[in-house]
Amino acid sequence: MSRFGHRNVPNLLPLAIEGDDAEKKIAYIRYPLIARMRKTLLLLLLAVLALLSMKKDPLVTDIADQLYINGHIWTTDPSLPFVEALAVKGDRILAVGSNADLNQFKNASTKVIDLKGKMMMPGFNDGHVHFLSGSLGLTVVDLVDAKTMQEAIQMIADYAKKHPELPWITGGGWQYSLFPGGLPNKQMLDAVIPDRPVYLKAYDGHSGWANSKALSIAGITKETTFKGFGELVKDKNGEPTGAFKESATGLVTRFVPGPDKAAKFNALLTGLKYAAALGITSIQNASGSREEYELYDSLLRTDQLTLRTSIAFSAGRSPNEKDIIGWKSIRSQNKNPKWLKTTAIKFLLDGVIESHTAVMIDPYSDLLQLDSIYRGQYAIPIDQYEKWVNRLDQEGFQIYTHAIGDASVRSVLNAYEKAMATNGQQNKRHRIEHIEMTTTVDIERFHQLGVLPSMQPIHAYPGTIDVWSKAVGEQRLPLSFPWASFLQNKTKLVFGSDWPACISLNPIRGIHNAVNRMTTDGKPVGGWIPAQKINLQDALYAYTAGAAYGSFDEQEKGQLKKGYLADFIVLSQDLFKIKPEDIYKTKVELTVVGGKKVHPTGLYE
Repeated sequence: MSRFGHRNVPNLLPLAIEGDDAEKKIAYIRYPLIARMRKTLLLLLLAVLALLSMKKDPLVTDIADQLYINGHIWTTDPSLPFVEALAVKGDRILAVGSNADLNQFKNASTKVIDLKGKMMMPGFNDGHVHFLSGSLGLTVVDLVDAKTMQEAIQMIADYAKKHPELPWITGGGWQYSLFPGGLPNKQMLDAVIPDRPVYLKAYDGHSGWANSKALSIAGITKETTFKGFGELVKDKNGEPTGAFKESATGLVTRFVPGPDKAAKFNALLTGLKYAAALGITSIQNASGSREEYELYDSLLRTDQLTLRTSIAFSAGRSPNEKDIIGWKSIRSQNKNPKWLKTTAIKFLLDGVIESHTAVMIDPYSDLLQLDSIYRGQYAIPIDQYEKWVNRLDQEGFQIYTHAIGDASVRSVLNAYEKAMATNGQQNKRHRIEHIEMTTTVDIERFHQLGVLPSMQPIHAYPGTIDVWSKAVGEQRLPLSFPWASFLQNKTKLVFGSDWPACISLNPIRGIHNAVNRMTTDGKPVGGWIPAQKINLQDALYAYTAGAAYGSFDEQEKGQLKKGYLADFIVLSQDLFKIKPEDIYKTKVELTVVGGKKVHPTGLYE
């Protein structure tokens, strides 16, 4: 061992050599290479110190692929809510900050995009959607914009005239409020299309409307009966009216020709473009099957999936162990959760208020107690529902449950509470979907149990709420769609659309209604149930970071900060600088997913 404590290193940079000065000079002459090394090391040290003296993050040495400057960028990050610049490297955000701060990430290869003061924010995450069904609906009869019964009927007639080749006329989107008594009848369709079968879903997907030709093909007569969740609606003489509620729609739909897999795949491609144009960068499907998963997986494998997708598999009314094995198999096979996630199961526990199939604690205000469904109707026996909630909770699945009425919301909370008491409560984030009506006591339980309210503000659009309000009655209205009450109880909101079971997929319309609770023409003045309005930032948060939390993705998306996925949008007007009643006028000018433009308008090239 040398005197410097190193084996086999006899000539290691002597800092002091015994002997007189002459001997020291001779020693350094004997080691010219080592002297040069010392000089090089000194220069390197000075260079490092110079770099450290700059403001650049010493851990970041990347150069940005894209640099967005001069923006009003809302990050959703409470520690840094607004910045003016954002840098992208690959599919991630490299940095956010001021123009000056981010200039260090730029070189000649960096594409610089000047936002010219426009608002940028995280992409919208639709927390509750039925994307395949909505995409398929883009090419059929669409009655969402019909304002009167006559207008709806004319739109159906016009569509049939344009498509003489179609054996069935299908579609949907009709509002209950268009029709006397809240439901349409077969005579309305027979008057314009007597020779071809017609079947049209309500805007919420919970009711159906058929003409006489469709009833004939389905073999539905005065003698036909239906037992189960829903109703085959008949008139006072016992004749089928052509209206159907909930599962009774299956009496007709099993005869309606369905699309093949290729048609579904192509419909999804169309839907992806539509979503991108609305600034939607992630979705959480509140329904799904193995076939639907395979469609999204095909899009992913062929590099055509431009929307981060989560699927909650439909449990149906009677799941079994074979179903659970299948869901677990898909969950284990899925290797790219950044794009396609399969960790949730969806139950449907009740119906909707408009058709009196949502389950209420007190009777409906517009029904007599003699009516068989004067308090609504459960889709699944509660004991069976609780059994399967407990079983799926054991298997580590996140659970979604459709519950609209206050009684069914309470039943879901009870089931979740029992399951978590048995299996543990560690960060389950089980969800209740819709919650159009609930109680103060149960609102408090959401926070206590860690259950997430997944709500769709577009469903409370005042222009479509008349039939709903009459069914609920004045006394219960204060807790209608209680977004503000949930926030006051420190409960995170997850916002979505329920498309196609809604009047618009557009998140901007949902945000407009969450903030204003008024129609786009300003009615009613001051808003419908104004105490439940929420502020702009809370509404945006529920459609971005809140929704990401709802799918366990809050460390990946929903915020614009270093290391997060580069999913963001640019808007035509700054939501923080305009009048709240003008929110609905806002358009999406640019949508970026994973650093790639999926909706370029040519404004930011």
